[in-house]
Amino acid sequence: MGLFLVILSNWQTIVQEKKEFAPRCRSLSSILCTPVRNSCGILKWMLETATIRLRRIRAIAATTAAELYGQPAVLLLTLGGVVATALIPFLQLHSFGEAGRLARDGGLAYQLVIGLALAVVSASSSIHDEVANGTAAAALAKPVSRDLFLVGKWLGVMTVTLRFWFCMLAATLLAERVAERIDGNDLVTDKPTQFVLFLVPILALVVSGYLHNRRRARFCRAALTALTALLSIALVAGFLFSRRTAFAPSFGNLHLAVIPVSALILLALGVYSAIASALATRLKASPAMVVCLLLLLLGLSSDTLLSPTSPAPVRVIASIVPNLQSFWMCDALAPGGSLPPHYLICAVVYAAALAAAALGAAMLAFRGKDIP
Repeated sequence: MGLFLVILSNWQTIVQEKKEFAPRCRSLSSILCTPVRNSCGILKWMLETATIRLRRIRAIAATTAAELYGQPAVLLLTLGGVVATALIPFLQLHSFGEAGRLARDGGLAYQLVIGLALAVVSASSSIHDEVANGTAAAALAKPVSRDLFLVGKWLGVMTVTLRFWFCMLAATLLAERVAERIDGNDLVTDKPTQFVLFLVPILALVVSGYLHNRRRARFCRAALTALTALLSIALVAGFLFSRRTAFAPSFGNLHLAVIPVSALILLALGVYSAIASALATRLKASPAMVVCLLLLLLGLSSDTLLSPTSPAPVRVIASIVPNLQSFWMCDALAPGGSLPPHYLICAVVYAAALAAAALGAAMLAFRGKDIP
């Protein structure tokens, strides 16, 4: 009761002190919360900006891929690579001591060489030709920077290259399966798979012709879609049936160790796509192809050029050029061999660094380009 009387007698003083202390609390809370609010606002702005830029890059990449799928050169290179790979087991005269080696190595070589030509043609068509005919100026008139435009174009080229790589990988796996090999006491050749491998390109053209005639679909795009779908079905059939055409589902029906080695070639194609994109900002398709072929030859000779006996200028040039020996690991598929996972991880890092350097050079070259 005494405590209650003391509080009641000093009530006015307590209220007055509360009124004086409240603004101080609000000012202190505002001082403490302002940096947090600013940080959240900056983070939100950064996320929104990154999201907008990613959407623009994705839109440019999708548009570029759609345009390239309609190019006859892309269809011819992809079909030609599949047919050339399918012909290897039919024309081989020696097995080099290992069944299927010629078909495997030949298919991987076609992936690299034809994929390089595809990258140069695609980059020239999507960058140089658009700059020349004024299409790029219309795209850059929108709120799209030149750097984003170039990155989107490269991703569009890589999308087309990825589909080409899958078709070539499927053809290589099937061609390696077709090659003659000893099964028990018999020499077995997978004739049904060989027939299917030859039939797939023809069916793809027939289906695309029908869709173009009946539904007005774009012939080249429909042919690439049909080719990818039919090769996927052929791969599934290869998993399900043995070389003697018996129903025996097994991953051993296909040489799956080829996939990591082929993935290295895809990484090399990604690097050369970036280089082709950089060259396309200044050069036409023919000069860019010559430069890329020279880089290919230098890259395949990098180990020799980097030897201590080579002159210093040669070693400097060889250290700058992408070392293709790091991406060409067919010898790792010796009987019973496979590619170590850690090597693939290191190759991914190396390819990413090379592609980033090439795209950086492309951005610098494209910033000073006069676009009509």
